[in-house]
Amino acid sequence: MLNPYLKLIRPTNWIKNIIIIIPLFLGKKFNITDSVNLLIGILSFSLMSSVGYIINDIRDIEKDRQHSSKKNRPLANGSANVKKSFYLAIVLFSLAVFLSTLINTYALLILIGYFLLNYFYSIKGKSVRFVDILILSSFYLIRVIYGGVIVDVPLTGWFVATISMIVFSISINKRYMELKISVIENLPGRGYNREDMQLLHGLMLNFSVAALILLNIHAYFVLQIQAYYFYCLINIITPGIIFFYFDYSNNKSDDPIEKIIKNKGLLFLTLVLVILYYYEMIIK
Repeated sequence: MLNPYLKLIRPTNWIKNIIIIIPLFLGKKFNITDSVNLLIGILSFSLMSSVGYIINDIRDIEKDRQHSSKKNRPLANGSANVKKSFYLAIVLFSLAVFLSTLINTYALLILIGYFLLNYFYSIKGKSVRFVDILILSSFYLIRVIYGGVIVDVPLTGWFVATISMIVFSISINKRYMELKISVIENLPGRGYNREDMQLLHGLMLNFSVAALILLNIHAYFVLQIQAYYFYCLINIITPGIIFFYFDYSNNKSDDPIEKIIKNKGLLFLTLVLVILYYYEMIIK
């Protein structure tokens, strides 16, 4: 059985931090210094994100006990102690800050900013309707900005716009799925009810289509990829990814990581898309 304190920090969720490496590929900065700093940064951000998970779980013990799946979390089911969990959060916070100081001051400031925003989300933001979606989306954007600061690669407006549409869609889907699988009319502590499902579903799909359009624009005008086959493929692969991610028939989880790692079709298409970009940007 997995140690409750290891489960508490949710190491599987560290997969989200893989997007920190995107600026490295955009800037084609494949050198030892930047690569090492990026690895340190990913570890630092992972530890800080775990601090956020612990704080969130401490504050949400009673609400999680009413949730169909969150009731099995270590603090909610009583397998982890609140006091020990708080001390664990302090240790992880200290390690995360120390690691970021090894990179540069800007990386440290962004990490602290992420922590403060995460803390606000835990105490207030997640209970404010739609504000919570904006904050959840910003967490992904901060990760990418953090990666850009580490390897000193400025992000273009088109790229940020594309990423924004993608993460908005993912964040909205999280709330939509929570409503879909909920056995009660209202989400505890979230400010949503079943009447919001249609609106969330529409926004989710619209942001996905916007992301697809911006993906094409960014590839052509910013990355200057000219090959026609590339656009034929990404406009087949990307809708496939959207379909598999939003397909509720096999996976009704509200956890983005679980939805991805348990979906073979999604993983395959994502791998093909990454290889396609890698070939056009790096090899060719």
